[in-house]
Amino acid sequence: MLHVPAAFSAGVYRGVSMRLIAFLAAFAALGGTARAAPDKMQAVEIGPGATLSVQVRPVPRAGAGEVLVRVRAAGVNPVDWKAAPRRVGLVPGVDVAGVIDSLGEGVTGFKVGDAVLGFARQSGSYAEYALIPLTSLARKPRSMTFEQAAGIPVAAETAYRALHEAGRLTRGQTVLVHGAAGGVGSAAVQIAKAAGARVIGTASADNHEFLKSLGVDKAIDYRAQRFEDAVTQVDLVLNTVDADTGARSIGIIRAGGALVSIVGPPNAAACAAARIRCVRPDRAAGAPNSELLEKIVELADAGKFKVFVDGAYPMTDVAQAWEKSRGGHTRGKLVIQVSAGSAAKHQ
Repeated sequence: MLHVPAAFSAGVYRGVSMRLIAFLAAFAALGGTARAAPDKMQAVEIGPGATLSVQVRPVPRAGAGEVLVRVRAAGVNPVDWKAAPRRVGLVPGVDVAGVIDSLGEGVTGFKVGDAVLGFARQSGSYAEYALIPLTSLARKPRSMTFEQAAGIPVAAETAYRALHEAGRLTRGQTVLVHGAAGGVGSAAVQIAKAAGARVIGTASADNHEFLKSLGVDKAIDYRAQRFEDAVTQVDLVLNTVDADTGARSIGIIRAGGALVSIVGPPNAAACAAARIRCVRPDRAAGAPNSELLEKIVELADAGKFKVFVDGAYPMTDVAQAWEKSRGGHTRGKLVIQVSAGSAAKHQ
């Protein structure tokens, strides 16, 4: 809070305009939320044919219930490049980690300078500044760098919602995660372990040591062995791979168990015949993003959740990051490094 000396209001300081005094008082009343960002920023922009280039764009302004964040890093998700043909002229990206630059009307619980992460769905995140609504905002884990934190929002929130809301995960259950080394998969492994589950993961053999470092109890090399021959009677399957994997998973789930898919719905008749629940995570009906992000941050600061960054790229190399993402063999997350700063880990 800015302190305005009492002498000002008494008119003692000659030569100081009453307009300046009024401005200072108004600034103090707002709690010091005045805009610090410039008018223009560097940002990645999607062009015709889903081409990418760094352009100069206006810095967005925080509206009611939003914060403007100076972006330190942005996470890469497959949805970024999949949606690109429909977003020509816009900034791609959703995942963001950075520092609050200014607060919109009605924002409480956060202040300018707070290190945060969240979803920047409207403004895009591959830019020097991004907007995050309060409903999609959480504090950055103290234990993580901004690059690591930028890998949390979409992947970890999806995994948490899939396991706890859709899958109704409980302690002691056996969970099979398909694509366990990827962004959502590696997050799901850790979230399930933190909940007290036994976790089985499918991944190529060169990712098995990585899976063990995350806590996987049993790793299956999908290239060398059919998972149906290795496991049976599991309580919950999370499918992050494809429709065929989901269809093959129905037969290994115990009656009353659940198949949660983020890659398309499985055959409803087959699910009914197997007496299992086949569901998808539902953001519209579930808890707000911010609530789930806070739970993940708590896990991270308790040492129960980490993000492996498989590659970090400057904004000029986003096309390379997308090409690697399209390859489908990312271990953990890819991130875009947007701006540098001191105390990246503990700010």
